Amino acid sequence: MPAVTIRKLSVKTHQGLKKRAKRNGHSTEAEMRLILDEAASPETVRRPKAQVGLGTQLQAIARKYGVTFPEIPRDKTPARYATFK
Repeated sequence: MPAVTIRKLSVKTHQGLKKRAKRNGHSTEAEMRLILDEAASPETVRRPKAQVGLGTQLQAIARKYGVTFPEIPRDKTPARYATFK
């Protein structure tokens, strides 16, 4: 089985890993293996996080406070180059 050495790991990160391992009932090494296995699994690699646009986020905030927006049909006319004559 391959072995990996991680150099220059910050003390803060190492302590965080130790706390996480203790909370999950694992050794620090086992916890690191689980984290790496999860990060490298095909499901994780193939499925990128869904990105939410700024407009969608702003609408969600507005709706939370009861603001509604009128439905405006989208103009599907192809864009034309600007001409400056």
